[in-house]
Amino acid sequence: MISRTVLGPLLLSALLALSGSARAEDATAGSPHELTVVVVDSLRGESSSINLYDRIAEVFSRVFERRKWPVKVRVERFGGDTPEHPTELRVFVHGFRLEGPGELTFSAWMTLTDHGKKTDFGVIRARYNMRPYEAVDDRLDRVIRGSAEIAADRIEDVLFTKPGRQKP
Repeated sequence: MISRTVLGPLLLSALLALSGSARAEDATAGSPHELTVVVVDSLRGESSSINLYDRIAEVFSRVFERRKWPVKVRVERFGGDTPEHPTELRVFVHGFRLEGPGELTFSAWMTLTDHGKKTDFGVIRARYNMRPYEAVDDRLDRVIRGSAEIAADRIEDVLFTKPGRQKP
C-alpha cells in the first residue's frame, strides 16, 4: 500500500506537469505570427563602429516594429544549416556606393517567402543625400532605413493587404 507521504507529492507533481503542458499548448496557439529577416552578406572588414549585419538587424527591426504589424520580427544571419522559416524576408546585401557628390546608395536584393509562396522584390536601392560633417554611422543607418522602409511597404502589400484594398 502506498503511504500518503509518497502519494501526495506524486499527485502534486503529476498535476503540475499536466497544467504546464496545457499552458505550453495555450502559449503556442496564441503566439504571434513571426517574420524572420535573414541577412546574406559576405564576411569582410567594415569601416564603421558596428558591422553591417548588426546595423541591418537594428534598423530593419526598428522600422518593422514601428509599423505595428501583428508579427514578431526576428533577424538572423544566413548560414548553411539555417532551417526554412514559414515567413521569411531574405536580404542579399550588394553594398554601398557613392553616386555623385554627397549621395550614398545602399542596395540589396530581397525576396519574401510566405509559407512556400515566394515574392521577389528585386534589387531595392535607397539613396541618401549626406550632410557635411555627418558621422559615418548616421549616414549608413539612414540609407539602410530607406531600404527598410521600401521593403516594409512591399511586405505590407503582400502580407497585410486589407480586404477592401487591392494589391498594386
